[in-house]
Amino acid sequence: MSTLLFFSDDLMFSSKISGAAAQQQKTLKCVSSLAAFKEQLAAASNSNVIVDLSCPAADPAAVVAIVREQPQHGKVVAFGAHVQAGRLAAATTAGCDLVLTRGQFNAQVEQVLASLV
Repeated sequence: MSTLLFFSDDLMFSSKISGAAAQQQKTLKCVSSLAAFKEQLAAASNSNVIVDLSCPAADPAAVVAIVREQPQHGKVVAFGAHVQAGRLAAATTAGCDLVLTRGQFNAQVEQVLASLV
């Protein structure tokens, strides 16, 4: 079973993502701090990461740097509100593999999760 780390503090949206992940035989682990993220990533053998840019603790540059330090881990997907153009641009600049608006991510969640092998 594949593991996804979901960096977010939005419990309602986490529940939706968790359900979609379970349908695809993937385990979703939610974290809301950089310390918890580091701990969960270190404990996992192969994880993909989804970052909710509306979470104040989710610094895309720090997240990407931590993931890239451990090459056994996969992709980093980030999403955020379309009005947070600066946060979306920062995620792209940081090297996230895929950056979407929240609406795009919400509409394509099954496809995005399927692409994270």
